[in-house]
Amino acid sequence: MIEEFLDFIRSKLEEKEVAREELLKLVREMRINSTKAIASIHAGDFEKADCYLRNAMEILRRVRDYKRYPDVYYPVTFDAMQELVEAYVFRHVVENYDIDVDLSKLDVEFAPTLTGLADAVGEIRRHILDLLRRNEFEKAERLIGIMERIYNNLITFSFPDKITPNLRPKVDYVRNAIERTKSDFISAKASALSGDVRSLEELIKKLQQSLRA
Repeated sequence: MIEEFLDFIRSKLEEKEVAREELLKLVREMRINSTKAIASIHAGDFEKADCYLRNAMEILRRVRDYKRYPDVYYPVTFDAMQELVEAYVFRHVVENYDIDVDLSKLDVEFAPTLTGLADAVGEIRRHILDLLRRNEFEKAERLIGIMERIYNNLITFSFPDKITPNLRPKVDYVRNAIERTKSDFISAKASALSGDVRSLEELIKKLQQSLRA
């Protein structure tokens, strides 16, 4: 009878609705932990950042149990996975000053892995600006090289948006971020050199005055 089959559909949809609500709560917690990890990295508190990252990765393990509802799982988890990748990459880059991070350990879906890697460039740029304010030009230059390496890898993924959602505009952002950061680097270095010249001139004047005294 049709009623029996419709009741079956209803029960399955109700089950899926419950699963979706549970998944949304987990995903929200995963994003919160990833966001806090990024903030802690910028603050230089790596111990706290690692704690937040471990929390996010533990939640991810629970999130994967919902893969049996693919039409709910993939749309709901995309942004949270993307942010976890962003935090994970940023943490590695700031500590090691390279991009040879093992992303397979996260076991995140392919598309959010790529967009998360792209998003990490924005955090790297923020960190570079902090370095430039402290005149740490060598470190800043190394990080610009890492940004370029990320970009050079991501531009090789020329797939339709249905396969890699939102990747293309993010790669465009990466290119623009690199150009702006290079410009900021040149300006900061020129300003520092100008300050060094002024300091040297003042020192010479003081020496000349002391010799005349």
